[in-house]
Amino acid sequence: MEPRYLKANVQVIAASVIYGFAGIFFLYIKNMAPGPVVFCQLLFGFLVLAAYLAAAGKLSGIRLRGKRTALLLLGAWHAGVMLSYYTAVSFTNVSMSVLLLYTAPVYVLLIAPVILKEKISTKNLAALTLSLIGVLVVVGYENLVPGTAEAGSEYLFGVLMGLFSGFFYACIIMTSRYLRDEYSGLEQLFLSTGVTLVILLPFMLQISSTALLENLPVLLFLGVMITSIGSILYFTGLEHVKAQNASIISLLEPVSAIFFAYLILKDPVSVRTLIGCILILASSLLMSLEKENQIESEVILKEKTAGKTTTVLTAGVPATGVPEPHADKGKKDNI
Repeated sequence: MEPRYLKANVQVIAASVIYGFAGIFFLYIKNMAPGPVVFCQLLFGFLVLAAYLAAAGKLSGIRLRGKRTALLLLGAWHAGVMLSYYTAVSFTNVSMSVLLLYTAPVYVLLIAPVILKEKISTKNLAALTLSLIGVLVVVGYENLVPGTAEAGSEYLFGVLMGLFSGFFYACIIMTSRYLRDEYSGLEQLFLSTGVTLVILLPFMLQISSTALLENLPVLLFLGVMITSIGSILYFTGLEHVKAQNASIISLLEPVSAIFFAYLILKDPVSVRTLIGCILILASSLLMSLEKENQIESEVILKEKTAGKTTTVLTAGVPATGVPEPHADKGKKDNI
């Protein structure tokens, strides 16, 4: 493997592992609700991201064009996925929350035929079955029944928020696909983060100076390392990483989250969690690889029809990084 390709793969791997720390470090925040935390994280990350783009000479090229309503929705979905994910972490644990987040392909499978007019294949149905079984295994069927000894209202609320995070992430996936011909991955990420900050602006009023100072190191880590550096590593690495490889590497996010939650937080990893993890991630991989093959085939066909020989690869971002796989119109200015 050439050095540049090796470096690119290492960058994508590093970014996926960094994203896995989001839920873990959120638990170190004291006296702050998920809303203010998300606002501060995105604000710090947005500022660093803007500085990086300015230094690279790419900031001036980012501007609003068409499909602005969809871009606003992308920012709203971004807010939804982060708020629901952190809330799920608060009421359950990191392992369960990150696996419920990765149920997004299930929602895409259910909604895409209606919204995007996509057909459901046998492979899709197999992935759906695997994911649903995985969710039942992780959460526990007995815990989904109110009034049992194992389940409490807070636990069930956390599970619900985890499922919502997967739903919002699915909305990001579909909206990003719709925007991919108008905005590059760089533009989608930067502009949608700006929209999310505007949406979450009311949470700024809930931030006390005492809580901000107390949690500043963790908030800076979440903003700088995860929102900005993680995205920079991931998108620059994608310039020389095949789309299918990126899809596989992205699964390191939930795996690393579970591993480090066990290592740092001493969260127990039961056999049930491991089985559910394998089922959910297998379904996610099955669907993402099929989607990548479909998109790449379409792109190659379009290029051949136009008499060109260049193949445009698709790119993806781990769930907490946003946005999802999209074609960047041949651009190499991804973060």
